[in-house]
Amino acid sequence: MMMWNMLRQDVGDALFIKGVRAFYSGNRFTRASYDDIREAFESVTDTDFGPFFKQWVERTGAPQLSLSGVKTERDESGYSLKVALKQIQRKKPYSLNIPIAISFKEKLEMRKVRMTQKEEVFEFTFKEKPLYLRVDPQFDIFRKLHHNEIPPSLSKAYGSDNILILLPSGADAAILKNYSKLASIWAADTSLNIEIKRDSEISELPADKTVWIFGWENSYRNLIEVGIKGYNAEISGESVRLGDMTFSRDSNSFVISARNPRNQKSVMVWLTIGDSEAVGGLARKLPHYGKYSYLAFEGDQPTNISKGNWEVVDSPMASAISWGGESDSSRFVKELPKRDALAVLAPGFSAERMMRHIEYLASDELEGRGLGSKGIEKAAEYIAVRFEKAGLTPAGDNNTFFQTWEDVLDAEGKRGEIKNIIGVLSGAKEGLEKESVIVSAHYDHLGYGWPDVFKGNEGMIHPGADDNASGIAVMLELAARLGKNLKPDRNIVFVAFTAEENGLRGSKHYVENMKRFPVERCIGVLNLDTVGRLGDKKLLVLNSSSAREWKHIFMGSSYVTGVESEMVSQDLDASDQVSFIEAGVPAVQIFSGPHGDYHRPTDTADKIDGAGLVKVAAFTREAIVYLADREEPLQFSGTEKKDSQAPVKRGRRRASTGCMPDFSFDGNGVRVASVSSGSPAAKVGMKKGDVIILLGDHRVNDLREYSDSLKLYKPGDRVEITFLRGNREISKNIVLGER
Repeated sequence: MMMWNMLRQDVGDALFIKGVRAFYSGNRFTRASYDDIREAFESVTDTDFGPFFKQWVERTGAPQLSLSGVKTERDESGYSLKVALKQIQRKKPYSLNIPIAISFKEKLEMRKVRMTQKEEVFEFTFKEKPLYLRVDPQFDIFRKLHHNEIPPSLSKAYGSDNILILLPSGADAAILKNYSKLASIWAADTSLNIEIKRDSEISELPADKTVWIFGWENSYRNLIEVGIKGYNAEISGESVRLGDMTFSRDSNSFVISARNPRNQKSVMVWLTIGDSEAVGGLARKLPHYGKYSYLAFEGDQPTNISKGNWEVVDSPMASAISWGGESDSSRFVKELPKRDALAVLAPGFSAERMMRHIEYLASDELEGRGLGSKGIEKAAEYIAVRFEKAGLTPAGDNNTFFQTWEDVLDAEGKRGEIKNIIGVLSGAKEGLEKESVIVSAHYDHLGYGWPDVFKGNEGMIHPGADDNASGIAVMLELAARLGKNLKPDRNIVFVAFTAEENGLRGSKHYVENMKRFPVERCIGVLNLDTVGRLGDKKLLVLNSSSAREWKHIFMGSSYVTGVESEMVSQDLDASDQVSFIEAGVPAVQIFSGPHGDYHRPTDTADKIDGAGLVKVAAFTREAIVYLADREEPLQFSGTEKKDSQAPVKRGRRRASTGCMPDFSFDGNGVRVASVSSGSPAAKVGMKKGDVIILLGDHRVNDLREYSDSLKLYKPGDRVEITFLRGNREISKNIVLGER
């Protein structure tokens, strides 16, 4: 594979594809050789590839590179950079085309050098000051890597000939029994040379063994904490942070690798067991996760909830560039150029069609789709027409697409007719006539600023492109795609809810009044709300704790589509899925993340990510198809509202700190994703990454408590806000602003 990658890099994508086609057309139904491939590429490039094929097909071994020196010089014409490279393998030099990434403060340039000798110096000149360089940063050259170019991983531990398992002598008897059981299971494999000791029996880690450090209480755990400091991770007394996610030690099991401090070519692995019933599952599953640097598992199954690889740090093939004895590599462009795929399947979903839906729904003609407006009536008709074109059957009142009732329309209490729009793709399996999967999105918004408006925006059209023309657009695209091509076992009900902004009135009405597809026969709800600004972020799945199976379903969606997702298990009063959770139905919201245009006139169609809509549609489709044909119901694990409970108060909060919360944060408190310029939080020095834990006298454990606490205050109130910055607790007096 590496040979073909190098050939592709040498000739470029267009000629590489042309060469492959020439080889295919000239050798169909015949026995072919490397010479035939060579001749095909020579015919389309007019280049002699004899030396290339001879080197990579016939020669044994591999080159080994070393960055032996970086020298700089500055004159009136600019900046000169000399890079010395060596081939340090014992045998004669290879002919290599080596890519070099050179980073500047605001850009990155890729250069390529031709190396044919054992040692060569390459010179570059620039008008701007280069700050950092990386040699072969994307591993395009077939070569032997230095161990620091390979992040520690579990495969290194599993492939070891000599293994030492250290049990935590400081753990209580029951915990120690679990670790001893796991160690014994592994030691029973006679093909492995495994030694089991307690941590108290050694004075230092051996340099010649792979060491497994079992337990939170292990006296060598601190070596792991130190070993991962260069990575985006942290172990504290009660939790583990892996990237942007923090996991409690309770009920979670962790497997984390780092370099052995006494032998950098070897690894040590820290393993914890969060549930005594997870021992057998860990013993069975871990060997299948060898390529990863870290893992987190939940519960007794155990279920994998996080996995990944450490970034490369301290690579000998990278160097900060020094000018005058000082290097300024604190800020430079790190991101390498992404390589396009050689071939791309035509997407099953149309970004252009979804963008047209959004541009219409968010246009001034529709006046922000406020309740009681002509604009929202036009939106309802638009959606109904597209449901019919998709081949859906009407499922509203009197064989129409509309479920209609009277409700409050404005701040004065005026009442009038509002409507949900409902279409169904009928199920084909006998016995499931009443069962359903619900795919939903709300189509109402704030009109000219009711029932929510930020100070200064009163009377202005709020177009609601992301919230939630984007969700409607994806739902219509799914209906169009599935309506004529899928024959599901159970009914798929597509619902455009109204009055979501006014206390989830539309979804509550559906829950209380839908008789044809009663909610108690609904397997699950996929609610699309604010899905239009995905970009390179992970797609968030809110209220994923409402069923144990959600995480598995969406792991499957991510695996099949390549769309990364993140489960948000906090109970959030976020959107229409809450009406179903309170009725005991598993329900989630698909969400692309918060932004500063939320509920503002600046939430416009030009800011929507069309390519991201395609990702959302593909991701959601996998879950729809799975739920439509799943035989067993999901296991509801949300918080159902009992009849005796008082209605949940969803008052509008007026006070604001200016902090945008990080919805993906799973630890205690509310982590700040961004701070608005000039906001109360900015004025007291709060930053991205701070974790709010206290507002006045009110403890903030999650987003709901944060929102409820703010509802107790008015704009202009002075209140003490307490937050964590790293391990340091900081308190500031903040004057709350007005939303």
